[in-house]
Amino acid sequence: MHHGKHLRRLNRTSSHRNALLRNLVSSLIEHGRIETTVAKAKTLQPIADAMVTLGKKGDVEAKRKALAYLNSRDTTIPKLFDELATRFATRQGGYTRIQRIGKRYGDNAPMAVIEFIDGPTDLKKEMVTSTLARIFAGTEKVAVKDINAAKAEELGLSKSLVRNLKKVQFANSVESIDATIEKKMQGL
Repeated sequence: MHHGKHLRRLNRTSSHRNALLRNLVSSLIEHGRIETTVAKAKTLQPIADAMVTLGKKGDVEAKRKALAYLNSRDTTIPKLFDELATRFATRQGGYTRIQRIGKRYGDNAPMAVIEFIDGPTDLKKEMVTSTLARIFAGTEKVAVKDINAAKAEELGLSKSLVRNLKKVQFANSVESIDATIEKKMQGL
């Protein structure tokens, strides 16, 4: 029977695919954000989340499993078990985000950025604060905590922007978001 065969083969042999995923996870842990195709990012996401879960466990067995899977062990293991484990200590899952960024020039493949959420280079926070800075540059500045459904409709903010702003507020304080918007408004 053909059961349990439904995985993304990525047009590679199994050994090549496993080596690719190991390299992608290691690069993601090392750099915090990588740019790849959407199919590779979707395949990578559960593996990266499982690695962060191993980092949160922090015991000897978890370190052995991470050592067996990751490359560049001198940089990825300390980052996984020290930095990422403490950053996501209270989070129950969903440590990565896939953000589509358009098509690749050469072959028109759909590209995406996969990154750890709530980091210093959070792409969603950058996009939301840049958009709000552009909107507030033409009108009066409104505090982020004062934006509700009625105020958003009055300012002409899209529903997706308000939803993304709420998502960004889970990990960042309102004051830090306001400060980032102010800084971006100075740059315009």
